Amino acid sequence: MPRSPDTVKVQLVDGSGEIDNFTSLSITNSMTEPSEASIEFGDDYTFPALSEHVALGRQYKVFVNGRLRLTGRIESEDVPADAGGGSVTRFVIKTKLSDACFTSAEPAVKVKNTSIKAFLLNIYMPLGYEEKDFTLSPYLSRDLITGVDSSGQGSPGRIDLEPLKVDQAKVQASESIFDAADRHLRRHGLIHWDSPDGRIVVGAPNDTQDPIYFLRCRRTGDVHLNNVISVNRGRDWSGIPSAVVIHGRSGKPGSPKSRITAFARDDEVYNAGLYRPIIISAEGIRKQSLADRAAQRELSARSKNKDTLSIETDSLSYWDGYQNINWAADTVCSMDSDTASLSGQAYYISRVTLRRDAGGGDMASLSAIKKGVWLL
Repeated sequence: MPRSPDTVKVQLVDGSGEIDNFTSLSITNSMTEPSEASIEFGDDYTFPALSEHVALGRQYKVFVNGRLRLTGRIESEDVPADAGGGSVTRFVIKTKLSDACFTSAEPAVKVKNTSIKAFLLNIYMPLGYEEKDFTLSPYLSRDLITGVDSSGQGSPGRIDLEPLKVDQAKVQASESIFDAADRHLRRHGLIHWDSPDGRIVVGAPNDTQDPIYFLRCRRTGDVHLNNVISVNRGRDWSGIPSAVVIHGRSGKPGSPKSRITAFARDDEVYNAGLYRPIIISAEGIRKQSLADRAAQRELSARSKNKDTLSIETDSLSYWDGYQNINWAADTVCSMDSDTASLSGQAYYISRVTLRRDAGGGDMASLSAIKKGVWLL
C-alpha cells in the first residue's frame, strides 16, 4: 500500500475559515510545557487579506493528517517587511494552558480539607476552567493525536486524591497557577499537560505502554529500511545525585513529632564511583509513604538527562506499512541502531516538534527518555 502524504490544516474554532498556503509551520507538543504552533506566510499581499483572521485572540484548531493536534489562540504576530525583500506574516497560536504559566495563583484559594481535584478547580477557576475542562484519563491526549487505541498498553497510573493539608497546599508568594498545581500534583506522582481538544490532562508519564513506533537508523545491512534521518544518544550524569535523602516530621501540628526519613539511590551512578548525595528538608511531609515517593520523585527529576535520544525524521508521521501514525508525546518508541548500543532499546517520547517549510519539506524532532528513568 503506497503511503499517503501528510496533511496540515489550520482552522478557526468557529468553523468560519481556514488558513492554507503557508510557507512554514512549526508545531510543538510537550509533557512539560504548553503546546504551540508558529505559522508564516510569505506573500506581499498576505496581511491585508488575512488581517481579520490573524487578529490577536482568534481561536484556531490545528490538524495533522485529519487528527486534532492542538486548540489555542493567536497570542503574537509580526509582519516584517523591506523594500527589496517583500514581506511575510507570522503568528503564534498557544493553548490556554500558557496563561497558567505566568498568571499568579490566588493565595486565598481554599485549601483546608481540600482534595487535589477541588484544589485544581479552585486555582484554575480565574482562567475560566470548569470541571469539564479536566480529564483524569492519561491516555486521552496521545489517543487523540495518534488515533491508536491504547487499550491494554500498560497501566496509565493510579490517581491519588488524598486530601491536602493546609500547610501542604498553601500557595506560595509569586507562584504561578501552573507551578502551584504542578507542585502538589507531583506530591502524588502526577503532572498535568495539554490535550489537543483544549482540556487539561491529569496523569503521569507512563513508559510501560507498548511501543507504537519502531525506528531504525543503521549504517550497515539493509540501510534502505531506515526510517529516521539521525539519532543522537546523550548520557549526561554530571548533574545526577547518587542518592536523595528526604527529612520530614510526622504528627499533627501542635503534637509531638518524630523524624521521617526516606532514601532513594541511583545504583548506576553510585557504582560508577560518583558519590554525591543530596539532603532535602521537607517539614510539610508527615507520612512515610509520601516521603518515600518524594525521594524517588526528586531523584527522577534530576535524572532526566541520564539517557536520552534526540531523533530527526523527514515526515510528520510514522508509517507502519499500512497507515500514517502521527508522532505524539506520551508514547514509547523502539530504537534499532548499530551505534551507541541502541538495538531494540525502548524510550519514552516526552516532546515532539513538527516542521514544514517550502524549502526543507517536512521534519519531526523527537525528544525521548530511556524507559524507567522518568518516574513520578
